[in-house]
Amino acid sequence: MDKWTEFKTAYRLAKLRTLSATAEDLGIHRSTVMRHIDALEAHIGVKLFQRNDKGYIPTEAGLEVMRLGEITDVQFKQFVDKTTNSSALMEGVLKITCVSELSVLLFPVIRQFQARYPNVRFEILGDIRKYDLEYGEADLAIRMGEKPQTLDNIVIPFQQIDVILCAHQTYIEKHGLPTLDNVSQHQFLANSERIAHLPWNEWIHTHIPTSNIVTTSNSYQVLDHALHAGCGISIATKQAVQNNNLLHELAIGERWQVNSWVLVHRDIIHIPKVRKFIDMLKCASPFAEA
Repeated sequence: MDKWTEFKTAYRLAKLRTLSATAEDLGIHRSTVMRHIDALEAHIGVKLFQRNDKGYIPTEAGLEVMRLGEITDVQFKQFVDKTTNSSALMEGVLKITCVSELSVLLFPVIRQFQARYPNVRFEILGDIRKYDLEYGEADLAIRMGEKPQTLDNIVIPFQQIDVILCAHQTYIEKHGLPTLDNVSQHQFLANSERIAHLPWNEWIHTHIPTSNIVTTSNSYQVLDHALHAGCGISIATKQAVQNNNLLHELAIGERWQVNSWVLVHRDIIHIPKVRKFIDMLKCASPFAEA
């Protein structure tokens, strides 16, 4: 249907019966009302109104337009009420995009949030593609690297993350402990795409021969499984290595401290569930600003 404006005009005219009342109701000129009706009748090839000295009397087709208009009006109002109430009642879905290695930082906050607001569900988009907040692909984005420069998104500092090269005990038992002198001869795991906001991945692709990058994937989870299976050297957060005595930090002089950021589109930051979750993220982060 490419005549929504004209359809709305016909619906209001069928209810109000006069050009003047319809023009006043819609805030347009009488001639615009007439033009809309003429265009709609020409488009569908059916007379919608009988014109006489009492005004515009809807034909059978005109009455059908009025009926459909009333149904549409009610459904739209129900949609607005449902959407408004869902936001106010803290329910529905919060969609967050982040690279998988950052998702672990979210779950303590998600657990606390859902304890308070159990009707809010979370959808975590954990791949490396940058979803567009502007087009509603996600409500929030957690991103690493330099502070994003965006026109329509509000950028909030989240956390600083220490990322280190490490190897599993199984790998070390088979291949020995890598050193600065022989690290390029060891087997590595890397993301299959060279992405600017993953500096450790760029380091591997730059400093390690392609023949020694034995496994690549665009999924952090796959690479993490390969690391824990002893398939090669990869990266993990310093916290993850400290919490697992089978993972060993490699003393080869390479580590990265990366800032992370919360991005939210300025049009949705005041939706209650979005605002509340951002406030909780700030409380959980020593680096977040008010």
